[in-house]
Amino acid sequence: MNPHREKNQLSLFNLAVLVSGFGSNLQALINATERGDIPQAKLALVVSDRGGAYALTRAKEHGIESVFIDKKDTAGLLSAFNKHDIHAIILAGYLSILPREIVDAYKNKIINIHPALLPSFGGMGYYGIKVHEAVLSAGVSHTGATAHIVDSGVDTGAILAQGTVPVFFDDTPRSLQKRVLKTEHKVLVYAVRALTEGKIGELIRSPAILKQKRVLIIGSGGREHAIGWKLAQNAEAELYFAPGNAGTAQIGENIEIDASDTEKLAGFAEAHDIYLTVVGPEIPLTLGIADVFRERGLCIFGPGKTGAKLEGSKSFAKRFMRKYNIPTANCSEVTDFEDGLRILKNSGYPIVLKADGTAAGKGVLICQNEKEAQSVLKDMLVNNVFDRAGSRVVIEEFLTGKEVSLLCFTDSDTIIPMETASDYKRALDNDMGLNTGGMGSISPSPYYTPELTESISDIAKKTLLGLKSEGFDYRGVIYIGLLLTSNGPMVLEYNARFGDPETQALMPRLESDLLDVLKAVSDKRLAETRLLWKKEKAVCVVMASRGYPAKYDTGFEISIPGDIKSEVFHAGTRIKDGKTVTDGGRVLALTALGGDFKEARNAVYRDVEKIRFAGAVYRTDIGLAQNGY
Repeated sequence: MNPHREKNQLSLFNLAVLVSGFGSNLQALINATERGDIPQAKLALVVSDRGGAYALTRAKEHGIESVFIDKKDTAGLLSAFNKHDIHAIILAGYLSILPREIVDAYKNKIINIHPALLPSFGGMGYYGIKVHEAVLSAGVSHTGATAHIVDSGVDTGAILAQGTVPVFFDDTPRSLQKRVLKTEHKVLVYAVRALTEGKIGELIRSPAILKQKRVLIIGSGGREHAIGWKLAQNAEAELYFAPGNAGTAQIGENIEIDASDTEKLAGFAEAHDIYLTVVGPEIPLTLGIADVFRERGLCIFGPGKTGAKLEGSKSFAKRFMRKYNIPTANCSEVTDFEDGLRILKNSGYPIVLKADGTAAGKGVLICQNEKEAQSVLKDMLVNNVFDRAGSRVVIEEFLTGKEVSLLCFTDSDTIIPMETASDYKRALDNDMGLNTGGMGSISPSPYYTPELTESISDIAKKTLLGLKSEGFDYRGVIYIGLLLTSNGPMVLEYNARFGDPETQALMPRLESDLLDVLKAVSDKRLAETRLLWKKEKAVCVVMASRGYPAKYDTGFEISIPGDIKSEVFHAGTRIKDGKTVTDGGRVLALTALGGDFKEARNAVYRDVEKIRFAGAVYRTDIGLAQNGY
């Protein structure tokens, strides 16, 4: 043990994390080190003064040596630190007082995280829920978390970093504790990173104040979890999800408000001083949520109702494409079944029938012959299988080619494409089975070649021209679904939001700060923004419930081992009796990066095979070379 060695003598800082209970702060450090947010840190040892502490299990699941050592066993602690060559100690919910001998040996190299803004609510007796009870009794408007150096006193060491949390009128000790805990994670990671970078002296002289920017993410799927996961890498972001899922609850707070309840969402944003709202699914956008928020002076990322109609109505989008000379398939629109039958009688096959409105990604069907097309048309116009979404049908010529998803940020004045992606829509391998919301994705799309740059750039420019000319208040993502035909790129569809599951492949590749980008779009400052991307390839595999996209059962417990290396984005999941269970058709999306698609594919499937839940199904061909990937 030599805590006085200089940083430049070390390849890694060996850290000992001391915990007494559940270990959520420990998990935050594990996540940060695995993401590379603290590149010079190694979690070498986890110690608990309680033999049954769940933190010890967390450590074992992530391959970190863990041990129980009685709080009075100073010699045992020193021996363990010496054995693992510990350079610094992190107290992450450790409820015992460290012996003076250890404090002296590790001067300025022991960090504690405290659930309040020291010097207030600190000292003997202020720990756990008692801190939050005291905060509410005092009637203060703000509380927070403090990372500080441990000295011979109790919560008296030099403050390194603090993050603030507002106290709401309806807070209970438990609700306040839950929100403060998220800030604890960020403040602790910030302080530990400063320690490993040799910046503790700077923080002692001038403590950091992490200003929290509260972000509301609307939606409950894998796309929303991926967006939140990327936003959470900004230390200032404090996340809320409405309604969220079991995964989003790990990085933010889930709010029980339906994604389509515009008035309640706007009220929440006003009451909780939300810095930015990000809309994930299409339904709130087509209902005009962005207009409502902006009328109230609230900052929101997403197009207004008229712009969102590019996704909400396929016939509207086709007319927009024709008006602005954007290449697309020939089509007809029908609302009358007999009129549709006459068009089908004179059409070539295969042919594509599209429900005009949004149908959760399931309203587009390819028909191989007239009989099949007649049956689908009857389902849409007569049997109303898609309700109002199918009251108008677009009958479109069938085109062949490779599909590419091009997602672009736009603020109506500027358009900036993201990296390309391709998704897998069919339920089964080799593009067989029913159409789904997407069973996997990869990025970048191997079909996007330099030769296509000019023609696809022209499509993006014409799209922007159309948005401007129509006067749409479009501040969000415009998803351009492309088909690379023998006659050049053609636009299949527009979506008015991030794609799912393309987002799960794109976010791990994005190097730029997503919060800065989304705020720039919302403020119409996109021209000032530059997007940076990792060169690695991404492969995303969706794990679904057996039977999806048709009938399926839910409520099955999900087991995710601690040694998973891929990013795991939750979609159809929820917490039931303290356990994560399935709650939808698409359950999880796993994404891995690699130097090439083979490396990324091998990595993600190794992890897919480790995850267990009853009825789990997934495609086995995502990223396979024979499919052109």
